[in-house]
Amino acid sequence: MTFKKIVYPVGFEEDGSDPAFAMATKLARESRGTLYLIHVLPLPTPMTFPAEGVLLADRDRAEAMLQKLAMKVPVGVERKLIIKFGHTAPEIAKAALAAGAEAIVMGTHKRTGLSHLLLGSVAERVVQLASCPVITLPLNATDEVRDTASQAA
Repeated sequence: MTFKKIVYPVGFEEDGSDPAFAMATKLARESRGTLYLIHVLPLPTPMTFPAEGVLLADRDRAEAMLQKLAMKVPVGVERKLIIKFGHTAPEIAKAALAAGAEAIVMGTHKRTGLSHLLLGSVAERVVQLASCPVITLPLNATDEVRDTASQAA
C-alpha cells in the first residue's frame, strides 16, 4: 500500500530521529509522495491573550523548527509546512482532510495513568477524529523498534 499524501505532526520534542519521522519520510519517498509537516500552536486563553507580536514570534519559531526538520526529509520528497493555531488533535485532523492526506504518521508518548488522565493522548484523539488511517509509533522506542520502523517504511 502506498500513500501519496502523508501528514506528520511535529511537536517541539521531535528532532527527526524518532521512528514516526523515519516511517513518514520513507513512505513518502517510496510513493514519490508529499510529506506535510504540521505544528499546532496552542490558542491563547482570554486571561493570557498575548500581543500580536508574541503570536507572530511563536509562529516564526515554529516555522524555523519546521524548516530545520524539512531539511532532514530525503531529496525527491515534496514537503509542505503547515502551522496552525488551535487545539492540537482537531487541527491535525482538519489539516489532513484539507490536504487530502491518505495517512497520518505520528509519534506517541504512551502516557498512562494520571499523566494520561490529565494530559490526554493527542494521538488517541487524532485516531478518533481523522478521516484517514493513523499510524502511531512510540517516540521513545527502543533501538529494535526504531530499526523495525525504518525497515518497514
